[in-house]
Amino acid sequence: MTTTTLTAGAEAAGRALAGALGVVAAVTRGKPLHAAGRTYRATLRIDAPTTGPGVRLLSERGQHPCLVRLSRAMSLPDGWWDIGGFALRVDRAGPGCGPADLLFASTGTGRVGRHLLRLSRQPISEPMTTLLPVHAGASSLLLLIQPIGDDRMGPPRQFELSVGLDGGSWSPVGIVELGDEVPGASPRFDPLVRRLEGTAPPTWVTALREPAYRLARRLGRRSR
Repeated sequence: MTTTTLTAGAEAAGRALAGALGVVAAVTRGKPLHAAGRTYRATLRIDAPTTGPGVRLLSERGQHPCLVRLSRAMSLPDGWWDIGGFALRVDRAGPGCGPADLLFASTGTGRVGRHLLRLSRQPISEPMTTLLPVHAGASSLLLLIQPIGDDRMGPPRQFELSVGLDGGSWSPVGIVELGDEVPGASPRFDPLVRRLEGTAPPTWVTALREPAYRLARRLGRRSR
């Protein structure tokens, strides 16, 4: 399949997805996905840096202030099958030292499964990846976040961040630790606008994602 054909297919799929989400938003008068969630101040600690992909955030030891939002895609009650969402905003990790947004969703962790959404009764306690690859230097980069420990009394407080290059094995690089919850906060995350410095999405990924994010930006302006 040529790049042009792949991009055209992604554009069509992206428009169809955005159309479906727009219908849901019109019916519910709210966000079509991840409408309910909990937001926390957090810290990302990089303690096993990797220089392979050439991404500044991942290649230097250090601690970084973050914002984390935990959510369920369909906002179903605890115990129901749903897809988990882990949205991460890292201060000064984007181009020009702006913030960078990373979005994770419940998936498998194998070579194929890491790109496939996965339903779970406890989705926040399952592995989540960034699902779609980005270019990082000459490599294809995917990130994995997974909880450390098993806290049955509430959401996990620590998550291990790992890097996967070119579909290979995962390499842990650091820990995200949740701090205080920010009551009532509902920040909007956009990894296309606030991308991680040193990465760029393939053309077909942008074509697939942009219609839905364009809709989300429009809904965000209406809700102000």
